[in-house]
Amino acid sequence: MNIENEVTQKTSSKFVLAALWTAHFLLWTFGDTLALLQQFSEPVENSLLLAVATPLALIQASMIYLSLVGKAKVMRWVNIILAIVFLLFNIMFVAEAHVGWEYLLGAGYIAVNVLVGWNAWKWTKEAA
Repeated sequence: MNIENEVTQKTSSKFVLAALWTAHFLLWTFGDTLALLQQFSEPVENSLLLAVATPLALIQASMIYLSLVGKAKVMRWVNIILAIVFLLFNIMFVAEAHVGWEYLLGAGYIAVNVLVGWNAWKWTKEAA
């Protein structure tokens, strides 16, 4: 019975983290789409897309997969570290917000980052 609970907890932790990274990626995509629809953003230089936007999107997409298949001990720390990194990016987004939906969306970004970090931090039994 104890082994069954441990397997269920391990699986659920991985799925929760993958779902949170999926939510974060979708929220970022939604925010970019809204900014374009509201004509808040100007065209971005290709160098910025290459150096920042594309790697961040690839990291988020990778975390969806790696949270599911990666070794728990390693992925626990990777999730915690990346949650902090994205938290900093999202705080900068909120600091530059202009309208209500940007503040609300930024709060959602931050909430997801906190949940990723919290769930990864709680992931101690299987990571040990």
